[in-house]
Amino acid sequence: MAEWVKVATVSEIPPSRGKRVEVRGLAVAIFNLDGQFFALEDTCPRDAGSLSEGDLFGDLVQCPVEACKYELATGNCITFDARVQAFEARVEGPDVKIKLD
Repeated sequence: MAEWVKVATVSEIPPSRGKRVEVRGLAVAIFNLDGQFFALEDTCPRDAGSLSEGDLFGDLVQCPVEACKYELATGNCITFDARVQAFEARVEGPDVKIKLD
């Protein structure tokens, strides 16, 4: 059964930035895109770069190692044949939560 898990507070992730969190042994990158939050598996499958350290370009995050660009909403890579898992994210009061199965 899916459940919503707190991963951060809104104040911990400034606009246009990402943050790496560990949730049940999984590294997750949380992004704040103008107050809308997104969550992706943090590790780029092509080069093991940390997506939470990447730059945001609109609704894309670029891996800091090999320049793979991933869609924040889907986890699909638009530059190579790659994908990371995307998680639903929402804000409840001061908390950022993601949905885990």
